[in-house]
Amino acid sequence: MISLVFVGMQIRENNIQARAAAYRAIGISTAEFHRGFNARMNRLEEESEYPEAVKRWPLEDWETVERIATADLRMLEMIQLQVEQGLLPPDAVARLGYSWGPILSNPAMACMWPELRTQVGSSVRKLIEDSTPEAQRLPCQVDLKALRDETILGQKKDATGVK
Repeated sequence: MISLVFVGMQIRENNIQARAAAYRAIGISTAEFHRGFNARMNRLEEESEYPEAVKRWPLEDWETVERIATADLRMLEMIQLQVEQGLLPPDAVARLGYSWGPILSNPAMACMWPELRTQVGSSVRKLIEDSTPEAQRLPCQVDLKALRDETILGQKKDATGVK
């Protein structure tokens, strides 16, 4: 009987240590991520809320915001994986300050999500898509493919279809 109590205490202690290590790893990753931010990145994140602002962004700004979103999504995937493995509690996303709702009402994310959604797992895709009711989702107002073509290839999209 004493050995069962001891084993139970060891399992509990190991779980506590694993959970602490998971939180520590996420905290370090989050700090490193934000340490890499500069004033321009902060400004782009603010501008991402304004449809008229994102319409003016050059490709470089879109690429910067996409890298930020990709890093955030990777962090979210890491948290969810640790929840699924039982290392973190089910409310870990909220506890760690990851508020994703309603993210698809953000004008920049509305444009990036069709491509980003193919790069994340199903649980992250569900969390993001469930965060914004269909009626609140903004349509993308920027043709990112045309912007890439224009920037990289020097080709401006012809509205008439004639080149």
